[in-house]
Amino acid sequence: MANSVYTANTDDWKMFEAAYKGGRAWKEMNYLYQYINESAAQLQERVKQTPLENHCEGVVSTYSGFIWREPPKRNLGTLNNNVPLNSLLHDADREGTPYNEFMKQVLIWGSVYGVVWVIVDKPGSAAYTKADEINGGIRPYLRFYTPLDVTDFEFTPKPSGEYELTWFEVQEQYTTREGDVKIIRQWSKDTVVTSTTVGKTTQTITIKNPIGRIPATPHYNKKSLTRGLSTSDLQDIAGVQISIYNDLSELTQMIRGANHKTLVKNLNDQASTGAGGVIIMDPDTPSGKLPYLLQADASALTGLLNTIDKKTEMVNRMAHLTPVRTYRAQVVSAVAMETEFQILNTLLAEKAAQLQLTEYRIFEIFCAWEGIDHANAGFEVNYPTHFELRDKQADLNFIKAAREAAAMINSATLQTELNKQLARIALPDDDLIEKIDKELSKGKAAGQQAGSAAA
Repeated sequence: MANSVYTANTDDWKMFEAAYKGGRAWKEMNYLYQYINESAAQLQERVKQTPLENHCEGVVSTYSGFIWREPPKRNLGTLNNNVPLNSLLHDADREGTPYNEFMKQVLIWGSVYGVVWVIVDKPGSAAYTKADEINGGIRPYLRFYTPLDVTDFEFTPKPSGEYELTWFEVQEQYTTREGDVKIIRQWSKDTVVTSTTVGKTTQTITIKNPIGRIPATPHYNKKSLTRGLSTSDLQDIAGVQISIYNDLSELTQMIRGANHKTLVKNLNDQASTGAGGVIIMDPDTPSGKLPYLLQADASALTGLLNTIDKKTEMVNRMAHLTPVRTYRAQVVSAVAMETEFQILNTLLAEKAAQLQLTEYRIFEIFCAWEGIDHANAGFEVNYPTHFELRDKQADLNFIKAAREAAAMINSATLQTELNKQLARIALPDDDLIEKIDKELSKGKAAGQQAGSAAA
């Protein structure tokens, strides 16, 4: 039985998924508006002809690229030599995916849906000791599920004030040579029930929950006001993408009409026209009516192209990506540009903070599986909180002008600091920047000593 959150948001989640994936997934959603008197076959032909400019994928990839430009730094504390934990970092999902790559996918799909769920599971084992488990490769591993897979969940308040996940249901479907397989797993604090259906046969297995808690945690794209639900980055952008998609269909039709005239003729007139359309006149039309050609208004193309450009600008403003996804023909004030960069930096910092919180929850569940006191393990993870979002060309021009003005001021300190700023803008390597800073500071000190000696 699906809960109210799942039922109310299923259609939106499917739209966000198709909007991000594009391609076949997008075309199958049939987001083109059907013309009056247009047949289903004609509509599908338009779907085939219409390209998709996938802004949703571009926005999500841009966010991910900024956040993962520098990977997070982790301190494993007392578990630095823990074999299961290091194995998990090397292969998070038992499919060869490194932990950083796994968390990157969590970020991407969390950005798409608003929320995804991460499960820390562990195979059953008859091993008597931890060494036997390690030798047998029995360790916790990760799976993440989209909200479309999680059909039911329940949070219950505890006396301490926090909320605990007390019920969780997830479903998986895949196809084998024996037929379609559907698996439903239901977790409570006491039991784990797995129902496997192959064809018309269902097998149900119930086991005791070995850790006394549900080993799942939601990853929220943004801090959530509703448990199990958060805001997708595509919440409004997907709608604009649908609108642009229909504009591109109109544009395609107009180009075809402008380049190829439409022939209007009587039913029995022997005439044809290359790639253009053909309109058959009513049989009651006077026989003296000669065939003629219709030419589309090519001037309307410019208006439609301007409309698409305006909607693209809307996407960039909604995603706070105007500074990095557009070419500005007009001059924008430095204050306005700096404000846009600060807004984007704040957005990225919030997403990074949610990833950091999810990692702590994953580590806590891992420790529950391994019988480790997570509070005293000393585990730390730090995601970037500041992202270098600067207009380097504008900054370089400013430093150049400042150095020219500073030439009239006899200040070694001013010259040194401007040179340091120039190095920070021009070079991406922090170690190299630190080395240059030391060289400049050393050179400044030597110059001051020489000046003092001369005096």
